[in-house]
Amino acid sequence: MTIENPMKLDYALALKRALTGAGIALLLLAGILLKVGEIESWVYIPIITTSIGGAGGGVFYYLIRDFFFKGHKYTKLISVFCGFCFLVIFWLSLVFALAQVGLWD
Repeated sequence: MTIENPMKLDYALALKRALTGAGIALLLLAGILLKVGEIESWVYIPIITTSIGGAGGGVFYYLIRDFFFKGHKYTKLISVFCGFCFLVIFWLSLVFALAQVGLWD
């Protein structure tokens, strides 16, 4: 007798959430970089790092909202919580990237 797991991952939706998270992170970073003004070669490390962090935030959003709490009655509260967690993940990836290029002391 085998035990089957009724929860199946939807890889297409997880990829969609990851790409959306990476896109949002790139837009937030572009807003920050436009405020700075000059674009130099050190910018590539924060772009890559925050994109990875944004994709991780998108996968976190998928796992919490669409996988673990699918059909829950507090969907909006869960979405707000996931949005806050996305911002924290974005901030941590941005701080890590700026520390790597020596701009965060």
